[in-house]
Amino acid sequence: MGSRSLIALVATGLATAAYADEAAVRATVQRLFPNAEAPTVASTPIPGLLEAAVDGQVFYVTEDGRYLLGGPLVDVRAKRNLTDARLAQINRIAFDTLDTRLAISWVQGSGARKLAIFEDPDCPYCKALETTLKEIDDLTVYVFLYPIDQLHPEAAAKSRAVWCAPDRTKAWAEVMRAGVAPVGTANCADPIAEIAAFAKRHRINGTPTLVLADGTRLVGAVPRAQLEAELRRASKP
Repeated sequence: MGSRSLIALVATGLATAAYADEAAVRATVQRLFPNAEAPTVASTPIPGLLEAAVDGQVFYVTEDGRYLLGGPLVDVRAKRNLTDARLAQINRIAFDTLDTRLAISWVQGSGARKLAIFEDPDCPYCKALETTLKEIDDLTVYVFLYPIDQLHPEAAAKSRAVWCAPDRTKAWAEVMRAGVAPVGTANCADPIAEIAAFAKRHRINGTPTLVLADGTRLVGAVPRAQLEAELRRASKP
């Protein structure tokens, strides 16, 4: 057998083995998560262990599909959490996919940096984040009304009242910072259902969820120092 034929045979064997490994991993993940999307399978630095990304989560599966691990996978020498890095990549939301016409917006300082937030008017962590935002300059904020009915039964009505107010930005500030909800009939068309559909597609399950200009997703009442650092990083060309 010639050298070229041997190389081709080896390459074919490796490709077949890789395909078999991926198929075993897919079968395991789909068996454990039958209602989830088809997983994305990738290699890891560890021989015999593959990564399976499914519904915004990362799992590690042995190449025979027998064992599944939840992570985190940490490169001790590099002092790097590989799972967190992949989750940030997988859960990224391109900023230009956000329809800012559906948001309440305002500008602080030059407005050079952009931040989108999915918020619930009755969410205590959202209120804490709003307090933090007051201390940050050069920011354009887009708030998407995302009431979580299961946790806050009155949040949807408050969200509609804010959206239908003559000055939405002022109404939002009052409900979040002073606890004062707009009064009157909220009988205008609102974007809440459309925002909820977007949130479902992108697995936004809680509030506040923040999206930076580079698509990075942050969750929770992020402390000021961390938020400032993330905004600086995301605004770099």
